[in-house]
Amino acid sequence: MTNVMLDPLPEEWEDPSTGDVYHVNCDYRIGIQISLAQYDPDLTEYDRVAAILGLMFYDEETQSERPMPQGNSANECIQWFTNGWHHDGHGTSEEKRRLIDYDIDQWRIYADFRAIYGIDLATEDMHWWKFCGLLWNMPHKQSSFLQVIEIRRKKKDEAKTDAEKKAIQDAQQIYALDQPEPEYTIEQKEKIDDYDTMMEQIRAKKKAEQEALGIFRK
Repeated sequence: MTNVMLDPLPEEWEDPSTGDVYHVNCDYRIGIQISLAQYDPDLTEYDRVAAILGLMFYDEETQSERPMPQGNSANECIQWFTNGWHHDGHGTSEEKRRLIDYDIDQWRIYADFRAIYGIDLATEDMHWWKFCGLLWNMPHKQSSFLQVIEIRRKKKDEAKTDAEKKAIQDAQQIYALDQPEPEYTIEQKEKIDDYDTMMEQIRAKKKAEQEALGIFRK
């Protein structure tokens, strides 16, 4: 585990299965672009991974891509880069909703960094892990970004009154984000397909009954 107070933040990833070492672009702007690519609805899964690896391993000096891991190792490297800064455990009910969009939230984040840390994100160079550590540990009452995250995370059943429920609903509509398509297992997909087939059969049956009833009435 890297300790930011004791160790330089890593810019290389070692493949645990082969021992190969890869140099990774670790600027926070790379992390932001990766996050945007992960939720881009116009990208196929293949194009998404290719875009992310291109961001992580492109060499500006040679204007070409450096050696990069492949297959499962590539996925491990991406996970290391995007989440390696986070050392807390996961709760029993892991949040599945999308809570941040770096395009939509850009000014909240930018203003918070200027006001709280005195950092100008338009000019500052910073490791992605350092950026994430600062972003998610801002004083809550001083951070407009974290307050919006709290609104997005809230559930209506947490409200004690109808007025509170309405206030949560209105605020969430203001700060709503497009959510990714849910990921289903093969078994779940088969059940969904069976349900869709059943509903289509029911609709066809009702249509036939209505047409028959129309003929009878004539």
